[in-house]
Amino acid sequence: MSNFNRSIGLTPEVRVAVYYFFSAMSVGAVNGFAGIWFASIGILPEQIGVITAAPVVVVLLVGFTAGRLADLSSDWRHTIVIGATLSGLAPIALFFIDGFWSVCLIWTLCVTAQMATLPIMDAAAIRMARRRGTDFSVYYAWKTVGYLLMIFFSGLLITHFGVPFFLPLFVGLSILRGMAAFALPKFRETPIAPAVAKPKPSMGAVIKPWFILPLLGWSLVHCTHFVQNGFLGLLWSEQGLSASTIGLLIAASSIAETAMFLCFKRFSNRFRPEHLIFASAIAGVARWGALAYSPGIALLVPLQLLHAFTYAIGFLACTNLIADKTGEEIAAQAQSFFTVVQFGVAIPVLVGFGWLAGTFGATAFLASAGLAGIGATLLIISLMLEKRPAAKTDQT
Repeated sequence: MSNFNRSIGLTPEVRVAVYYFFSAMSVGAVNGFAGIWFASIGILPEQIGVITAAPVVVVLLVGFTAGRLADLSSDWRHTIVIGATLSGLAPIALFFIDGFWSVCLIWTLCVTAQMATLPIMDAAAIRMARRRGTDFSVYYAWKTVGYLLMIFFSGLLITHFGVPFFLPLFVGLSILRGMAAFALPKFRETPIAPAVAKPKPSMGAVIKPWFILPLLGWSLVHCTHFVQNGFLGLLWSEQGLSASTIGLLIAASSIAETAMFLCFKRFSNRFRPEHLIFASAIAGVARWGALAYSPGIALLVPLQLLHAFTYAIGFLACTNLIADKTGEEIAAQAQSFFTVVQFGVAIPVLVGFGWLAGTFGATAFLASAGLAGIGATLLIISLMLEKRPAAKTDQT
């Protein structure tokens, strides 16, 4: 496969971008229509909630271990290919099973394999980009493009062929993602040799306040986007916005996200990751605080464009911070740790926001603004700790 890719002129950057593009397409189909398909095969709403939450819980339990195994391998590509193959082939079983528990088991296997592999892919891609002098953030622009295209086309296909068409569409996209993984380049130029004269790097050396607080701070901002995906469309609909208007507002945020991915390098060349994460948190305070007051369409558009800061710039800044603070020996573990932190924060927030939204409506977004404010505070604390002078030692 590698020789074939070289023979037709596919650079490592192109192959990584293609993988990100295809991986996002399956996510677009799932986010748009998985719930509708579950209901069509007789799965109850509360059971759909369990199926949706189960992979997140499993990733919390095994995500860091997957990253550790990837770091121990001679190349991160091996783990990525295994995860993509498993998540590509396992969905085929959905054609032959029915019932809540069977579907939940297979679905959890599929989604967990993909979710646990993604931070490893991110760690590998950013290391390759830095080594080759290219731009990691462009890969995420291709992710957004793939996601948007599949949301659009899956809607057309399912409208034409019916809800049952979701399953072959999902299986086909999963297999396509698995095939794209086999085309990935090697990410490590040489295997990581066992340390001889110096101790082996470990996560314990970087799990310090100056590392954890910025990641935790942005995770508080990131979890508000789970809230947005789950509740914002419903709240807008209750405020009288049409489905087409809601679709355009969602598209506006995705366009802003893509634009930020494409121009992120200009920001990263001028500002430290911690400062960009702080800007993301402040943008979150403004965005969610304004949404709590049910503004009109004239204000909703610029608020949606703030997605470029609340998500895109914050995520990329965290990824760059991790790459700055860790070596290749623990790159996948560090990125997987970040994913575990994000999901660990998101689960209680989603549960709590469901109650708040049912009780207070759009005003519940003040809670999202509060979370972003706490995130900004954690960034300030981390910067203060970093600037604190070291304790004086005795001079001889």
